[in-house]
Amino acid sequence: VKGTHMKNNIHTFTQGDLHILLDVNSGAVHLIDGMTKDILQVFEGGNDQAAVQALAGRYDRGAVAEALFAPDLSLPTVFRQQPVVKSLCLHVAHDCNLRCGYCFAGTGAFGHQRGLMDAAVGKRAVDFLIEHGGERRYAEIDFFGGEPLLNMETVRAVTDYSRQRGRETGKTFRLTLTTNAVLLDDAIIQYLNDNDISVVLSLDGRRQTHDRMRPRAGGSGSYDECVQNIAKLVKSRHDQNYYVRGTFTA
Repeated sequence: VKGTHMKNNIHTFTQGDLHILLDVNSGAVHLIDGMTKDILQVFEGGNDQAAVQALAGRYDRGAVAEALFAPDLSLPTVFRQQPVVKSLCLHVAHDCNLRCGYCFAGTGAFGHQRGLMDAAVGKRAVDFLIEHGGERRYAEIDFFGGEPLLNMETVRAVTDYSRQRGRETGKTFRLTLTTNAVLLDDAIIQYLNDNDISVVLSLDGRRQTHDRMRPRAGGSGSYDECVQNIAKLVKSRHDQNYYVRGTFTA
């Protein structure tokens, strides 16, 4: 393989008849033709005319200029329209009952004051999703946190409201709830099942690892209760409509 280091973290390589370009910044790999490879040997950005002149004896000037100067392009209509919103990750709780060592959310508060979303805000989010969903039939909401089971009042209110507004507008709302499973009692499991809410459950492996990485706010482990509650939910919905996820670190 014959390789060339170039400016701005661009590298070109030749393998047999293939000319390959690596853009280090984006990680993108491109197959290019011989003329493009030669252009990149002399083009440094801003020296367009000098590059054309340098390659004039080897390639048609028009072809080199076309490679260097992209024609004006008009975006297709679909890209000029108002963006369509198909889903929302609804932070109903900026608080959590666990203190996971790797938490990207600052143990649930996201670097701000701990608090719970008011039901009225959640309902406005449903209206926003409808108003900006265009002609899409399906809309998706993920109840998230922190720990969303700390705010079941808003979860219930938003669920009921989304069903009501769905009937009024012809939209179908698909709901998901992501939880650490500590508060997943019989009543909540029954509610989630009755309302066809998909569930994402967190478990970080065996007891020793899980309890070290996902302790309660008071420092005690959460493994036993999580496993018990997860197993109960999975059994209640006949192994359907759930995911168990783990976060694994060094």
